Amino acid sequence: VRLVPLAMPAVTVLYFARAREATGGLVEETFDVVDTDELRVALVKQHPGLETVLRSAVLAVNQEYCVETTALRERDEVAVIPPISGG
Repeated sequence: VRLVPLAMPAVTVLYFARAREATGGLVEETFDVVDTDELRVALVKQHPGLETVLRSAVLAVNQEYCVETTALRERDEVAVIPPISGG
């Protein structure tokens, strides 16, 4: 029996506000990850400045906020949304 490794889903990550600033102005990029926890690790590895932003940011997968670890599928869209202040 030969095992064939499963491909990791390619997901698009969108950056807003402070998250965009922490990436040097990137609007979006693609990562190969299986869930949102793995994505957070990959984001910090790629952009160390995101570490502090991610502590208070929420992720939205396909325009739905997620508060727990969420499995990701091919072509999912994940938005990194920092807290928004205003008055």
